[in-house]
Amino acid sequence: MDKKDFLMPPGQRPSARLYPVSVFGKPKEIDTKKYRISITGLIKEEKIFTLEEIYKLPKEIGQFDIHCVDGWSYLGHIFSGVSLVKLFKEIELTENGNFALVKSIDGYTTDLPISFLLSDEVLLAYEMDGKPLEIANGYPLRLIANGKYAYKDAKWVIGFEIMEKDRPGFWEEKGYSRNADIYKNERKEI
Repeated sequence: MDKKDFLMPPGQRPSARLYPVSVFGKPKEIDTKKYRISITGLIKEEKIFTLEEIYKLPKEIGQFDIHCVDGWSYLGHIFSGVSLVKLFKEIELTENGNFALVKSIDGYTTDLPISFLLSDEVLLAYEMDGKPLEIANGYPLRLIANGKYAYKDAKWVIGFEIMEKDRPGFWEEKGYSRNADIYKNERKEI
């Protein structure tokens, strides 16, 4: 383990719970039979996955911390889900597919470089501590971006738009850091 795995990021304090923060409020109901994840944009062919197809992919389990830009950190919990590497295995990115805009069912978006999105630091989670995620915390699918502030952890993920140039998501448009590195305290753009 890297030394940073044992340090609280600057400006953070531990929290005993995972706060269900969302910009637009949680969805009242989710029809899992109709729920889809699409991968569009700079790829050879658009791909759409059902929840059933995602749940059949190899399950990954890892310990991830959630760090809110407001200063609280929810530490040491085990998330289970799908590695984006496995999800994107069938996708052929074009040469200029450098970034992804992650889209949520409620209209929320966030942006990440493809190099990070397809790393071991990212999980499309459907369980926390062995139980399905609660709807307030992203059920049925929540992105977990290890080492980033939680505004990069999109809840209720329904799509990835692959782009050549970075396009800011919801909070990034309002001046939040596009990189969002918790150990560099990158909360706002300078």
